[in-house]
Amino acid sequence: MRENFDKAFELLMELEGYESNDKDDKGGFTRYGISQKYNPDINVPKLTREKAKEIYLERYWKKLGCDEREYPCDVALFIQGVNIGVLAKTFMDASNGLLDFFMKCLWHYSSREKSQRDKYLTGWNMRLIKLWRAL
Repeated sequence: MRENFDKAFELLMELEGYESNDKDDKGGFTRYGISQKYNPDINVPKLTREKAKEIYLERYWKKLGCDEREYPCDVALFIQGVNIGVLAKTFMDASNGLLDFFMKCLWHYSSREKSQRDKYLTGWNMRLIKLWRAL
């Protein structure tokens, strides 16, 4: 539901509200969780928090259909959609409740290619734990 977007965005900023240029991250240079590689039309190094919020509303919240979901599913879908893309919507649609959605996300993380899994699995899992606790 739209009234939950601001809350979801603030939670996302707790998880993504920094700048990163990890050579092993497939998204490349990232600011506020928005990667230059996957958003070539945006000047990510000069991205403001306010502009990031607009991008998240249009490219993630609305596209994932979060307005049509009740809390906490709308927030969980949004947060995970930022991390794993449209696959999060597939998982949510196929889930029997929020816990099942989280289990599908955990399974996805553990099935990623070895080089990514070895480096990022702990962080991805901690992201889910923080999200679960926040909801």
